[in-house]
Amino acid sequence: MNPHYAAFIELGKALARQKGVTWEMPLDEAGAAQDGVGWNLTAIAGDVPPPRFYLKDLGPDRKALAIINAGRVEAGVPPLTQGPLTVAWQNLIKSAAVEQLLLRRNTAQYVMSCITRPLRVIASCVEKEPWQLTVDDLRLAIRVGAAIQAKGQLGDLVIGAVKVVLDVQHICDAGPLYTSLALPRMKMTTVTRARHTWSEDDLCADLEDRKRKERLPARRAFWELTRIVMTEKPLTFMDDLRFAVIRTMIVTGMRAGEAALLPVDWKRERSYLDAKGRPAGESGGISTALTVRHFAEKQQDDESDSRLLHEATQPVPDMFRATLTQTLERVERLTEPLRATLKRQCETGRLLPWYGVNDLVPFTHAYVRLTGNPFWLNIEHKPFIDRYRDDFDPDVLTEVHRHQTERPEHSPVTLDMAVYQFGKRMLERMRTGETALRFRQADGKVLGVRDRMVWHNTFLHVGELEDHVRATSQTKVSDTTPLRLGTGVVQPWELLFVQPKRSLVEERNDGLCDVARIMSVGRPTPRFVGLALGDQRQIPSLFEKYGQTDADRALKIESHMLRHLQNTELFRLGVADTIISKRFNRRSIAQSHEYDHRSLIEDLDQIALPQDIEIMLGEKASTVARLIKRGKASGPIVDTFKRIEATEGDAAAYEYLRAEADGFHATPYGHCLNSFTVDPCPKHLECFADCRHLSATDLPENRQNLIRLEAKFKSALETIKARASTSIGWQNQLEHAEKRLDGIQKILATPPGERPFPDGPDLSVPRERGVLDE
Repeated sequence: MNPHYAAFIELGKALARQKGVTWEMPLDEAGAAQDGVGWNLTAIAGDVPPPRFYLKDLGPDRKALAIINAGRVEAGVPPLTQGPLTVAWQNLIKSAAVEQLLLRRNTAQYVMSCITRPLRVIASCVEKEPWQLTVDDLRLAIRVGAAIQAKGQLGDLVIGAVKVVLDVQHICDAGPLYTSLALPRMKMTTVTRARHTWSEDDLCADLEDRKRKERLPARRAFWELTRIVMTEKPLTFMDDLRFAVIRTMIVTGMRAGEAALLPVDWKRERSYLDAKGRPAGESGGISTALTVRHFAEKQQDDESDSRLLHEATQPVPDMFRATLTQTLERVERLTEPLRATLKRQCETGRLLPWYGVNDLVPFTHAYVRLTGNPFWLNIEHKPFIDRYRDDFDPDVLTEVHRHQTERPEHSPVTLDMAVYQFGKRMLERMRTGETALRFRQADGKVLGVRDRMVWHNTFLHVGELEDHVRATSQTKVSDTTPLRLGTGVVQPWELLFVQPKRSLVEERNDGLCDVARIMSVGRPTPRFVGLALGDQRQIPSLFEKYGQTDADRALKIESHMLRHLQNTELFRLGVADTIISKRFNRRSIAQSHEYDHRSLIEDLDQIALPQDIEIMLGEKASTVARLIKRGKASGPIVDTFKRIEATEGDAAAYEYLRAEADGFHATPYGHCLNSFTVDPCPKHLECFADCRHLSATDLPENRQNLIRLEAKFKSALETIKARASTSIGWQNQLEHAEKRLDGIQKILATPPGERPFPDGPDLSVPRERGVLDE
C-alpha cells in the first residue's frame, strides 16, 4: 500500500462520516449488500429521484468474470470464483464514489456508470491490489470491457476511470498510467475540451462537422412528426401529453429536459406603452409580448452545483403565440387532478391523503387508487372509453365512478375479472408472509388469510395499506421530493407535465386511467420525450403508433435535432446571432454558431449588398463581394479590393471588382481568386502546388477531395520509397510527391477563408524573360 492510496481512503471515510453514511457494508458470499440496498447514491448526492441509484454490489462484475474465466479455462488455469472483492478494492470503489459525489458534485448516474462499474471491471480482471496495477493489467481490463458491450463503451469508460481516479489520486505505484495506455478514446457527442488545446486536425474536422446535416432531422421524419402531433387524434391520455410536449419543442426549440420540466406557472406577459402612455400597438409597435418561464439547462460554471435548476424565460414569436398558449393551457387542464393529488401527498406526507390513517377503505376503491383502473364492476367499458378519449374530459371519469357506486341497493354485484385477479395476488402475499396487510370486515375485524373473501364487502386498513405499498411496491410511490433552485425549491405539483406512474391499464391494456383517483403520480423526465421519439425499440414510438405507412412507422428522430433545426432556420432567416443566443439562454454567440448547419450559399445569402451595387456587379461578382464581406475569401483580388476600398472608397472598389469578377472560381480544392481571361491556369488545377491564389473553404466536398488525394500521394510515396534508387528520375519523383503531399496537408490545416500558400509565386504576373528566351 502506498501513502497516496491510504490518504484517498481516509478522505472517503471522512466524507462518508460527514454525510452520516456507514462505511462498512455487510456483504453476502457473492459480494452483494446483505440488506439489498447498500448505499443510496441518489440520497448521498442530494439528487431528486426518480431514478434512484444504489451501490450495493462489491463483488466482481459478472460479465467480466465470465470472459476472464473462459480465457483461464482455455489456458488450463483454474477459474476465479464469485465472491466479495478484496477490502482494498472495496475501499477504493467506495472512496471514489463519495469523492465524486460530494467533492466533485457529479450525479449519481455518472458515478454508477462511469466510476464504480469500470473499477469493478478492473478488479475482476486481476488478482492484484489497486496500487500493484500495471499497464498490461489495465489493457486486459479495457479489452474485457470492450467485449462486454457491442459498441465498446465500457472499455472506454475503463480508460476514463484510469484517468480520473487511478492517475489523479496517484493510486498505482507504476503511475501515471493513462498516457502509457496509448489507446484512442471514443468520440463523444459533446465537446468537453477547450479549443485552444485541440490539434490543427481536430480544429479543421470540427469546422467541417459544424456544417454536418446529420445533426438535423431527416426531412421526412420531421414532417411526419409534425403531421402526427398537429393533426392526429391521440389514442391515450399519455399520448396527448406527448403530443403537447413535442409541439412545445418544435415551437420553442427547448431541450427535452427543459420542455418536460415546464412549470404550471409558465406564462409571462409584458405590456409596452408608447411615449404618450398608450398601447404601443396603436403606434405601430407591439402592445404585449409573451415569454415562457422554464428551467434552462447547461447554465452552470465550474464552481456551481450541477443539480440546481436555473430559472429563465424565452420569448415567443407572435406567429407561435396562439399555438403554444392553447397547447400548454390544455395540458394544465388535463393534469389538474394529478397535481391536486400530488399537492395533498406532499403536504401530508401520505400516500392516500383522502382518508384518515385509521380509516377503512373498501377493497374496490383501494383497487382504483392503486391501479388507476376506474372499472371495478363488470359493466360495459367501451361507451365510457370512447367518450373519454374524445377529449379526455375528467367529468367522464367522475361519471364512471358515480355509475358504479350509485347502483340499486339490492342489485347483484359482479366484479370485473381484473379485480378478482388483483385481490387473489394480494391474498397470496398475505399467505406467504410477504406483507402484514390483512383484509377486514366493515367493523374492522381481521379476516383470516384462508377465509373465503366476498371482495365487494372487504375492507383494508389505510395505514396498513400505505405501509404495504411502501414496502413492496416502491414504483407506485409518488415523486414528492422538491427540486432545488438557486434560491428556494420547486414542488413537484408545480410542474406542468405531471403524469400517472406506470399507467399500464391505459398504455398496455387499452383501458382508462382514472387520473382523478390514482395515487401514483410521477414527475416528468427527459425519458418521457425520448420514448415518444423512439429511444427504446421495445416501446412503440409515436411514429410506430400513428404512422400511415411502413416507411413512416420505421422513422426515428432525436429530440435535440429539433433544437438544431430551429437554430439553423433562425440563421437562415437572417436573425442576428445575438438574438438567437439570447433566445436559447446561451452565454456566448459562439455556442449558437455550433448549431449553424447552413450551406455556404445560404450563409452568403445573408450578406446584404446595396441594390444598385448588386445590379452593377451581376451575379458572379456579387458572390465574390459576399465572400469578401464574410471573410471567406483571400488572395490578390481581395487584397487589391480592400486597398482600393480604404483609399478610394466603396464605389471604386466595387468597380474594380466588377472588372475582375471572372477572377473567382470554384475548384475541387477551394476557391481560386485569379483571372484566367487571357491565359489558362498555369498550375493545371494543381492548386495544392503552392498556388497563392487558392483560398481554403469548409465545404465537405473540397475536404473529401483533399483527403482522398492525400491518401493517394501517401500510397505513391510508399511505393517510391520501396523502390530505392540513386537515379535523378527517382529523386525527382520523390521530391514531386513529397511537395504535393505537403501542400495538400497545408490546405487541410488552413482555416476557411485563409490562404494556405500566401508566399507562393504570383502566377498572374508574366514571367520575366531571360537571355535564353526567344
